[in-house]
Amino acid sequence: MSFINYASREINCKIVYYGPGLCGKTTNLQFIYNKSAEETKGKMISLATETERTLFFDFLPLALGEIRGFKTRF
Repeated sequence: MSFINYASREINCKIVYYGPGLCGKTTNLQFIYNKSAEETKGKMISLATETERTLFFDFLPLALGEIRGFKTRF
């Protein structure tokens, strides 16, 4: 899903991973985070619980350049 903010010239994208516990969603995001350049990523946030690895979400902010003058953020 994408949101375009014309005032700030930004395209904000959300990618949703959905699936059963322990099927690799968090592991996949950790891999992407570790392979991304430092200047393109923010801090990865993961909400862990006692019984499962992730409660509701992991948040991995990435900036991947511009498209026709709009900053892209994931």
